[in-house]
Parts: sequence; structure tokens; C-alpha cells
Amino acid sequence: MLPRTLFATVAVCAAVTLAPAAASAAPGAGGVNLTVGGGVLVDSGIKVLPIAPANKRGKRLELPVQTIVVGKEANVLLRGGIRFKAGKRSLKLRAVRLKLSVGRVSIAAKAGKRRVTFFSTGLAKGKAKLDRSKTTAKLAGAKLALTPKAARLLRKKLGVDDLAAGKLGGLGVDAKPRSGSVGGGGGSGEGGGSKSAPLSSPPPVMTRPGSAVAVSGVSIVWYPRDSWVRYVDSGIGPNDGFFVANGATKGAPMTTDDHPCSDDSYPGSGQFDYEYHFTAKPSSWYDPISGTAALYGQGDIRFRWAEHGIDLTVSDPEIEINGSLSRSIFRFSGSDDTAYEGQRAVLTTLSMAGQPTSSGGGAFSYQKMRGSLTKDGEAVFAGYYSEGVGWGCVSASFATS
Repeated sequence: MLPRTLFATVAVCAAVTLAPAAASAAPGAGGVNLTVGGGVLVDSGIKVLPIAPANKRGKRLELPVQTIVVGKEANVLLRGGIRFKAGKRSLKLRAVRLKLSVGRVSIAAKAGKRRVTFFSTGLAKGKAKLDRSKTTAKLAGAKLALTPKAARLLRKKLGVDDLAAGKLGGLGVDAKPRSGSVGGGGGSGEGGGSKSAPLSSPPPVMTRPGSAVAVSGVSIVWYPRDSWVRYVDSGIGPNDGFFVANGATKGAPMTTDDHPCSDDSYPGSGQFDYEYHFTAKPSSWYDPISGTAALYGQGDIRFRWAEHGIDLTVSDPEIEINGSLSRSIFRFSGSDDTAYEGQRAVLTTLSMAGQPTSSGGGAFSYQKMRGSLTKDGEAVFAGYYSEGVGWGCVSASFATS
């Protein structure tokens, strides 16, 4: 049951964020606490329940914090979610985000495919205190209101006719970095930065041996790092999110627990676009003498969060199977803080442990080849992921004549 009284204490846990140049990020510990009381939700028979890893302690909902970014405003991304329930009907809120500026505070979330601001209110001068240099945000207390759009959605989804927008509870925020952490990333091997950095010279195309043969039935499937996908998914603009074109397609959405090579230490909630398929190019080859192969794919995957300066397109993978020198190469294009002009670069090295997973009859399969970020990969993600950290995986297969 959401609140007449709604207090929040916010601190950040180790996570990764790609922020605009005007912002900085820091790791920490803690979460958001929602104190459940009476109010219009209770009067309408609506219960409020946590979605893991959020939990409920007595009348209080606790949502752990994923990231905090402080610039001209503070953006706090939360893990877990909230479920509204009335009888047998329910509505789930995921990717909950608190936004705090000097004049306004709001709480938005993803309800199905829609992004909705559920609570919002103006703030008197001096109420909110943001310190970009220390990555802190404080709010002594504010009266929150259920927005008209949120009230309409709840009425529709829960079949509650008497729910109205209006004052609902109070919110207090105290966000600060973990002890020993000051602005700009860290934790779990992740560094800090703001804009994507220049890339090194494009790598040479892998030399095809004279004994190599053409291959058919090439399949290339890429699973980007889960925290990156969840982060971009937090964008709420009408043109934010993931877009595929020119031969790339999305796989079925999956939970973080189902991600085949998760590199993050905590489970996510909800389903995300973790799987991407590329169309094969006819130039792929395999050398039966050395066991090396070069597999070429076609397609564009665009990651966009305009508010955070992200507009990055990753295209045309080249998967090189070459023992300890195996790697993934992509072409990068973009704008804003991720500005590239179609340059090829090595994104990850690939682990060949246990590969290929199957072969026979001229068919080869390399499954879940784990990637480790290269120096150029670190540059692409503005240093928020450091060179050498795990960064998703690639599965590939093909057949020879």
C-alpha cells in the first residue's frame, strides 16, 4: 500500500553508468525506503508489494539503488520494482527512477512497454541540495502527488474507478557515495569518465590461409553486458532504447538470470533485450589445418538514451577464432557523447575455453565465448567499464562443405 507518508533514504551501490559530460557517478551502498501508510491507494483497496530484489519490512518497501548520476539534476536508478494489486488484477512497475532537481522531484517507472511518471511535485527554493563535486543529493522532505496519467493507468489496469490523482505522501532523499569513493566510477573494476574516447587505428582484417575453405549456415549471436542493457533501458524518452536495422534482429526478451554470461553481481528484475542476431556475409571462412576461422556478420544495433548523451550504433561484427588471439570486432558510429564515424575497433577478446562445444560432419559450434573488454572497448564506454572486465559473450556456428 503506497503511502500517505513516503520517506526515502538514498545511497548508491557499485554499478556502471554512462553519463553526460556534465555529470559524474560514484558507487556506494543503500537503497530507497518507502514507508507504507494510508491514503487514496488504501481507500481504493490497492495493495503495494515489492518486486525482487526490492523487499518489504513491515510497512516499509526497500528498493536497492543501481546508480546515481549528479549533474544539473540527480538521477537515481533503482533495482527491483513495485507491484500494485487490487483483487486478482495487478500492475508491475520496473526500472524505477527518481529524478531530483532544485525545483522538482519525480518518480517514473516502466509499466509494461510504457514509461510513466507516477509521482511528481514542485519544490520550494532551497529544498533540494545537489553537490556535483561530491556526487550527493539531499531533500529534507516534500509532499508527493500521484500524477493524472498514473491514476488513469491504475484505474484501467486494476479496475478501480474511484482512484484520483492528488497528494499522496512525502519524500526525503539523502544520496551520497560509498566511503572512499569520490565522483567518477569505480567498483567491480569499472573506471570513470564522461565521453567516449578516440579509438586506436582500425585492426587489420584477419589473413585467410591458402588452405581455408568457405563456410555456410553462419550464425552470430551477441549478448552485450547485462548492466549496459539495463542502463540504456532506463531511458524514458520516446526515442530511447534499442533499435535494430540492416540485417540485425532481437531475440526474445529474457530475465537477467537467463542471460547466458552475466557479468554482474546482482540479479535484475523484468525482461530485457539481451540477445542480438546478425545476418551472415558470404565472405566467412574456416581453415581445417590451423583451426582458425573468420566469421562476418551484417546489421546495426543502436543504443540510445538522449538525456544521457548516448546515441551509439554497433554494426557488422567480425568474429575471429584464433586460439588465445580470438576476438570480436565491430564498427562504431554515433553522436552526442558517443560520437564515432563508422570506425572498426576490437571490442573484446574472446575466451576459447572448452571451444568448440560441438563439431562433426563439417559443422562447428562455439557457444557463449566470454568477452573481456579491450582498451578500445574501455574508450567506447567512456571508462565506466575498464579494460579486462567481462563484457558479455558471443555464440557462433557454421558448416563446411
